[in-house]
Amino acid sequence: MSKARLPLTALRSFEAAARLLSFKAAAEELRVTPASVSNQIRQLERDWNCPLFVRKTRQVELTDAGRALAQSCQRAFGDLQ
Repeated sequence: MSKARLPLTALRSFEAAARLLSFKAAAEELRVTPASVSNQIRQLERDWNCPLFVRKTRQVELTDAGRALAQSCQRAFGDLQ
């Protein structure tokens, strides 16, 4: 994926969901709908052909790839702040 197409909004949604382990809580923090967060994360997973979360009935868990991406996102967004 080129830098011009880097999905920053989706990565922001992913970072919040990964940190909070909740699409709903991430949506509240970002002031968007839970469906928006879910769709953005689903698109990341499709684009990168890699599951980032294990979705359960009322919770989500990070996969190994999701944990690695979460650490990178948290570090990068922290550096930017």
